[in-house]
Amino acid sequence: MSYEDKKNDYLLGFASTQQVRSEQEQALPVNPLRHHNPYGVIMVDAAADISSAMAQHPRMRVLPLTIQLQGRTILDKGLHEKRGELRELGREHLRAAQIVPPSVEGLEYRLYPNIALNADWLIYMGSMRALSNPADALQTLLLQHREEIRELRRSRGLPPDLQVLCLDGGSMLAGPALQARVLVKKLDAGEPAAEVAHVATQLSVMTRQWLIPRHPGDLASALSKLSNPALEPWVQAASLGLNQLLNPYPVLVSDANGLFCGFRAKRWRSAVAEVFSIAEQAIQDGGVQGTQLQISYDGSIRELQAWPEFAQLRERADSMQVRLHVTHMSLAGRIWASTGSISLALLQPSIREGQAPV
Repeated sequence: MSYEDKKNDYLLGFASTQQVRSEQEQALPVNPLRHHNPYGVIMVDAAADISSAMAQHPRMRVLPLTIQLQGRTILDKGLHEKRGELRELGREHLRAAQIVPPSVEGLEYRLYPNIALNADWLIYMGSMRALSNPADALQTLLLQHREEIRELRRSRGLPPDLQVLCLDGGSMLAGPALQARVLVKKLDAGEPAAEVAHVATQLSVMTRQWLIPRHPGDLASALSKLSNPALEPWVQAASLGLNQLLNPYPVLVSDANGLFCGFRAKRWRSAVAEVFSIAEQAIQDGGVQGTQLQISYDGSIRELQAWPEFAQLRERADSMQVRLHVTHMSLAGRIWASTGSISLALLQPSIREGQAPV
């Protein structure tokens, strides 16, 4: 192996976090107003389908995930990989990849200690814990350095304790990203961080997500590796069988009732069109107050926006002044959901009240 090959492997490997100094969390100046209005920060994991602009928002942080791929261990930070080699990996490479929570040591360089100085409330909206639970590493990190964090905060005139809330968002991909978007908007509007934290605890039951895997067998294989019984409804729906041969494309649903298969279709685009139609009807029936939509797609956004079914959904959303966000799917999403897949998340207060159609 040449020197350049070794260098590239090193830069793409786990130690890459030690090389990119600009990605280290930097301590921000202390605003005296924080004594009256504690500063809230929202965190998602790298599997959340957030946009590049959202990832750079001052109130947003991304908790990395570890990806094991071709003998390498890579720290997926949720943004830069979308523009590099990892974003271009094809289906065959991703089928062999696995996602695991990061180690405490892997988080220390980027998140400690300045994340504890830049936030008074840290609200983590995680992907469903049946898939991965990186919150344990985050909480262990902060617990190990608790006394040092308290002393650092006191030295800067901040309240000694960092309030940390780690929640299971109950969904994946577009779901946690949409939940985080709602919380950031509330913080930007000046709502107290403690009240926003209370809202965060309710979002999982207001969120419904549809996932249409482009390669269901790949999704079944990826989720089977996790050996979690909670994922079994999706694994069974995506596995091979007689009904699957006749209608090979399952529409997988997650909501307050758990995980299940909504329906099946002969063609992938037919399944997508039906999901868009369901979301359109949900907007109509559930009301616009607090309603938001997000679509994430592992493909060309320009191509997606040219689909007639998308144009119809967007027209409905625009007519009712409902925000519709469109993003690329995360690298972790490509591994879990399979390449070319699409995810739609609907956040609607009426879902909690049982008014929207199932």
